[in-house]
Amino acid sequence: MTPKSEIRDPKSEMPDSPYARAILHRRAVRLACETESKQQAPRGELFLDVRLGARERYGIPYRWLDEIVRPRGLTPIPGTPPFVAGVMARRGQLLAVLDLARLLGVEADADSQEERLVMVSAAGLSLGLRVAEVLGNDRYQAAALGPALPGAGERHWITGIHAGHLTMLDLEALLSDPRIRIEEHA
Repeated sequence: MTPKSEIRDPKSEMPDSPYARAILHRRAVRLACETESKQQAPRGELFLDVRLGARERYGIPYRWLDEIVRPRGLTPIPGTPPFVAGVMARRGQLLAVLDLARLLGVEADADSQEERLVMVSAAGLSLGLRVAEVLGNDRYQAAALGPALPGAGERHWITGIHAGHLTMLDLEALLSDPRIRIEEHA
């Protein structure tokens, strides 16, 4: 128990002059505003963390993400490039599915039990991206990304490197690339 001599009256610690009180009030308001602005600071953009191959990690910003589904009903298409995994029916539409590991030149993981299709929409296309595993999500600041590694295949498809080990993809650039678009010729 605290002795009565140590209990302080909060009013006794306030300055007596109106000028000193006004200064304290302005400081309190300024501190409150600084705290609010820190709380409202941008937290970064949310992205999906996926694994390709045995341990390569890539990030797909949520702005392009539609949903994540299990790879069911995927039909291979003969005569297409190796990065085209096939097509699947989704909500009454026939959508192409790309094997993201093959497209990016990552050695595939042998029969991953956690394989998923990440359904995305970018560059006027809606399609699926086959990934070995969805690891979760996180946030990143675009200004804080490191540069793409030298020798990284299609560097214009890469926004940068997050946390020193995760490659952030630019799906707008990737799906706008003419080599990705498969068009029927008569």
